[in-house]
Amino acid sequence: MNRLTLTLSDELYSRLAQRALENEKTPEEIALERLRREFGEGFLDSQIAKERASEFLQRRAGRCLTVREPIPEETDTPVWLVPVITNVDKHEAAFVGQIVINAKTGKVLNEEHDVVEMIKKGHQSLGFHRFPPQKQERLAELLTENRERVLTQDEQKEMENLLAEEQSLRIRNLEEMEKRLLKKD
Repeated sequence: MNRLTLTLSDELYSRLAQRALENEKTPEEIALERLRREFGEGFLDSQIAKERASEFLQRRAGRCLTVREPIPEETDTPVWLVPVITNVDKHEAAFVGQIVINAKTGKVLNEEHDVVEMIKKGHQSLGFHRFPPQKQERLAELLTENRERVLTQDEQKEMENLLAEEQSLRIRNLEEMEKRLLKKD
């Protein structure tokens, strides 16, 4: 076997060595290094991004959802992507979305409807059933009218039936959650 010897300029050798190092790193580590090179210490670290995402989520969703370790992403504006999972079933946490944090300013870029969608996905992953929107609207309408005037007998009966149906659905959802929690322990 014959050996081949190459002579490289210092610059080319340095670039090849850097590429070799980058190939041993995860894409997240490479993105994080690029963010540090570009912004120095002028961007949020992952722990602060995680805390901001957690605070944002708790104010809007309570404790039913939680966050995982942020992932840096290089875009026009560098961001942290903070995965959001269900927090009810510790053995089967379901991914329901992500909170996007501006890596320079620390501002949460998600909107209220994003969190609503995450909560819906979380409920679906747990097998919860939703009260149909049309029935919800009708029940709200009847409850409002009940405060303003005396309902007719038919309206009163309709309201009571809708309330009973909603209550039954809530009980079924709670029973489903209880089954999931008890079967895992």
